[in-house]
Amino acid sequence: MTVVTRREPELVLLRKQAEEWALNRRERVTSAHLLAAIADLPGVASDLLRERGLSAEALLKAARTSTDDDADPIRGAVQRAREVATSLRASEPGALHLLVALLGARRCAGYRVLDQFGVDVARLRVTATNAGLEGLGRRRVVARTEESNEREERGARGAQAPHAAMQQAPRTNRAVTVSLTPKPVPITRRPTSDPRAEELPEAPGLQPEVALAVAALEQKDTEQKDPGAFKNTRRKRSSKHARFVLDARNFKLLNSIGRNLTLAAANGELQPVVGRDAEVDQVLDVLAKREGHNPCLVGVSGVGKTSIVHGVAQRIARGAESSLDERVIVEVFTSELLAGTGVRGSLAQRVSDLKKEVQAAEGRVVLFFDEAHQLFSADAGEELAAELKRALGASELPCIGATTPADFQRCFEADPTLLRRFSRLDIEEPDRLRALEILESLAPGFERHHQVRFTAEALQHAVDWSARYITGRALPDKAIALIDLAGARARRRGASEVRSDEIAELVSETAQVPVERLLESDGERLLNLERTLATRVVGHSAHLQRMARIIRRNAAGLGANRPIGTFLLLGPTGVGKTESAKAIAAVLFGSEQAMTRLDLSEYSEAHAVARLIGAPPGYVGHEAGGQLTEAVRRRPYQVLLFDEIEKAHTDVLETFLPLFDEGRLTDGRGRTVDFTKTVIILTSNIGAREAIESGARRLGFGPREGVQVAQAGTSERVIAVAREQLSPEFFNRLDEVLVFGGLARAEVEEIARRLLQQLTDTVYAQRGVELRIEPCVVNLLLTEGGFDSALGARPMKRAIARHVEAPLAEALLSERVRSGDFVVLSASGAEVAIRVEAARTVAAE
Repeated sequence: MTVVTRREPELVLLRKQAEEWALNRRERVTSAHLLAAIADLPGVASDLLRERGLSAEALLKAARTSTDDDADPIRGAVQRAREVATSLRASEPGALHLLVALLGARRCAGYRVLDQFGVDVARLRVTATNAGLEGLGRRRVVARTEESNEREERGARGAQAPHAAMQQAPRTNRAVTVSLTPKPVPITRRPTSDPRAEELPEAPGLQPEVALAVAALEQKDTEQKDPGAFKNTRRKRSSKHARFVLDARNFKLLNSIGRNLTLAAANGELQPVVGRDAEVDQVLDVLAKREGHNPCLVGVSGVGKTSIVHGVAQRIARGAESSLDERVIVEVFTSELLAGTGVRGSLAQRVSDLKKEVQAAEGRVVLFFDEAHQLFSADAGEELAAELKRALGASELPCIGATTPADFQRCFEADPTLLRRFSRLDIEEPDRLRALEILESLAPGFERHHQVRFTAEALQHAVDWSARYITGRALPDKAIALIDLAGARARRRGASEVRSDEIAELVSETAQVPVERLLESDGERLLNLERTLATRVVGHSAHLQRMARIIRRNAAGLGANRPIGTFLLLGPTGVGKTESAKAIAAVLFGSEQAMTRLDLSEYSEAHAVARLIGAPPGYVGHEAGGQLTEAVRRRPYQVLLFDEIEKAHTDVLETFLPLFDEGRLTDGRGRTVDFTKTVIILTSNIGAREAIESGARRLGFGPREGVQVAQAGTSERVIAVAREQLSPEFFNRLDEVLVFGGLARAEVEEIARRLLQQLTDTVYAQRGVELRIEPCVVNLLLTEGGFDSALGARPMKRAIARHVEAPLAEALLSERVRSGDFVVLSASGAEVAIRVEAARTVAAE
């Protein structure tokens, strides 16, 4: 039993207990776990359950096979419990109110478990409601029944399995009296001014005030699940919509496990469907066929398959199709169809009952199965698949299915018999214009829900940016999710309007794209690309300009379906090839981290292809995916840097051919990965010896013309060597082949200044020490090993580490230099001298 050691609200304790049990049993937490927690917590609610033989252990066993329709059943149950407490005028919601809430939600797991145990749920709810009134000191009405016999029956029944309880004979009606005083008196309805009381059915043992509270709660629960159902029970439907109603007496199973979409459409309860007229016409055409009249909508998740079926229901409800004027589309939930069918043969019986009800409708009922592949998968079992195939083959279950291309191939195409029963309709992702129309039609509903207003620019950017930056999902689903989340965030922050800034913030968080890059125009950034790159890369201005022109061309849409740019950078080490890749990542995609770097010297074996794109099915590590394909799937906008390509195996290089040519690559799991939003840079030291030898001969030329001629001759020789070592089909797919020559002394000197400036900024940010580096330090670094025409800029980095960073670190660790000091670095012979000066002294000078 649960021991309460500190004062906590009962709802909190019950929720924690339910979540703990579900976690320990490795189950998804459901409202059935909440019901078990109620039975475990001592109190009136627990006594009511235990009187019926329902212990926490028995309820937990039944919870293993129970499901909820709500995505978050615990939060929904707790919210309904608070509403129950408010209706009963309780100061604080507790276990009893939670029990009443679960007893009123027919589609929750807790209700289904009680129904499987054979509990009279309606009677138990009345009893629990009366118990809540008694706890408040109000007059209690007790339904007097044959308590002792019923307890014995329910105690024996509680020890049995749920399916056994369902097979028991129904209980006979007993005479019921009530007790307002110690002496039993017949029940009478007290007068009340509430007009709802006139419409309430006679309920033994139920006070009018209790009945009104229960009716209000039942109406709210019903309207949340099926807003049109409560109106129908009050008989206020118009004759225009009455033809779509399925009588609950004759169609009990369809009403319990399905939703009448046509009636919901007639009552205006479905979201408007815009831009799907062609697809709706296709579905109606297939439904009108004599044979094979079961359409199956095939499309990726979020493309709008369910919305198209809603559009069909709306078209029928409007009476636009006279031949289908009275067709009723019922969405059947797979979880409801499978619930409570653990006993062998019970599932076949349920399908048989479903078939009988459809046949009784005389062709008016069309079933809709979302995620139709679940009906024929191994999880559903061969029993269900065999029964459905027989019914479909005999045209006894006209239906509409919806599934994804992969699931259609796995479940339908693998079975030719099943494939003949359906007519495949491929649902493509809508273009941006149609997606914007859909978003504009749904925006008013989100505005009412979040109490905000969406600007036209926000809706436009939600479509454009989600289509461009968010991968793995389809329009219009990802754009709808974006404005929904933006509306929720705006309401939480107290804003009354959602603008492009809020949309950009969410896209930045999802796609890891800087906000300023989203709000800045691409044209402005791309037109200034070479100048921006030159601030980071010293020298090679002509090469940077050629790369910028290719990037601008492909970014403008003139490069077909190819990556933004594919460049092969040749030349000796340390001349700026890798730094150019980092600069492009920072300028185009906002950060140097927007880059995946692969050293192809690690891919010198043929089997290394599996590391790039993932192992094929059946091999170890198949689920992990490839290092290259998974990186691009997670972050499509980035730079791909392939170092030392000359050391990769030929099979690895051939894998890149479709990537360079068509901007796509198929991974080991058969998924196509899009590379059209990446910049690909390959580096190699091919021809480095020719470049170095040419640099040594440059001394004999004049200051300008001679150097340009020498560089042109060197580039031709290096490119010729690269063409000999690389295959023609590989070499021919590159946008540009650029040869980075050696760095001159003046260029290394400029690199030294930039590196020292970075050091100054770092020391000030981390230590609070201001550095001033005199020009003589740069000359010292150049003469003390910082310049080597054959090794590029890397010797300068080592010289700075040895002559500047090492003595500065010693001064900081010894506290000779402290936070707030002003430090001057100067040359003293072959060493760098560190001199500490007070900031006020320097300012006075």
